Amino acid sequence: MFAKLTGIKHVLGRRAFASQAAPATPGKAGPTAPKLSTVFIAVAAPLAFTGALYWIDNEQKTSAKKAFLQKKAKEDPTPAFAPGNKDFLDFTLVDIEKLTPNTSRFVFALPDDATHLGLPTASCLVTKFTKGVKEDGKPDDVIRPYTPVEDPSLGYTGTFDLIVKKYVGGPMSTYIFGLKRGESLAMKGPIQKYKYEPNKDKHIGLVAGGTGITPMLQVIQRALSDPHDDTKLSLLFANVTEQDIILRDYLDELAKKHKDRFTVFYTLDKPSATWTGGSGFVSEEMLTALLPAPGEGKVFVCGPGPMVAHVSGPKAKDYSQGEVGGLLEKLGYTKADVFKF
Repeated sequence: MFAKLTGIKHVLGRRAFASQAAPATPGKAGPTAPKLSTVFIAVAAPLAFTGALYWIDNEQKTSAKKAFLQKKAKEDPTPAFAPGNKDFLDFTLVDIEKLTPNTSRFVFALPDDATHLGLPTASCLVTKFTKGVKEDGKPDDVIRPYTPVEDPSLGYTGTFDLIVKKYVGGPMSTYIFGLKRGESLAMKGPIQKYKYEPNKDKHIGLVAGGTGITPMLQVIQRALSDPHDDTKLSLLFANVTEQDIILRDYLDELAKKHKDRFTVFYTLDKPSATWTGGSGFVSEEMLTALLPAPGEGKVFVCGPGPMVAHVSGPKAKDYSQGEVGGLLEKLGYTKADVFKF
């Protein structure tokens, strides 16, 4: 390698100009300047080889690190958010996937030493960005809650997802949709909403609307990833149109893979002429067909305010559970049967 680089230096040391006459020797042709392509190859070849070695070395280090963290995730899992955490941490955005016309999956990297996010099922976190300074000189922070998605069945992936719907005039969703890969978002957690326990309930019914699917996904993924958990899960997923159904292929694949434990039923406010699923708002008939009977399991509800009010009655003004109302009250469900995310 050293000999090659010395030769390159010698070649580059010869300066030749178009207006410069080559010295003539009787009976001999004058020296010819090296072609540009020859110089390029002489320089590029060893640099390309060095670059390839660097890439291979990095790939090997990355693979070794991932293997180490995969093993650690099983033997000694380390959360990004320690229990009782009160600090915001910055997480780097590494990928974006459009799911529906107004909803995307934002993939964030875990810290280097973390094997998982560290949120018990079912929990949310809060995101923050500062949009300016208030009149009193304090930061004008925007803070909003989101439910992250992190499939335990995949083991260590080094990432987690936020599924975000963009709302017109919504400061946080607009900010997140404006993020570029490599930029970061401040988050803090965990905020546990419900303590899921394997086999505590024989049957759990999940009624979701739109992005209200995210806490349901936490429960579904946690339950189905545990070989010792036999809980039956029934999802009723309501949306406006067929293209609004978030992660439909993924949910259908889970239902196919876990036929004995997980079922999913879709209903649309505005179905097309070819739609074969449910039509209209969530109804008593749908709930009766899919949910455990009152007193025989648990019912989770999450979605837009009007939908939650229609199905289970709204939360109280202080965001506590409030009384059970709506369709579930008519069907005989009580506060012990229902949890509103």
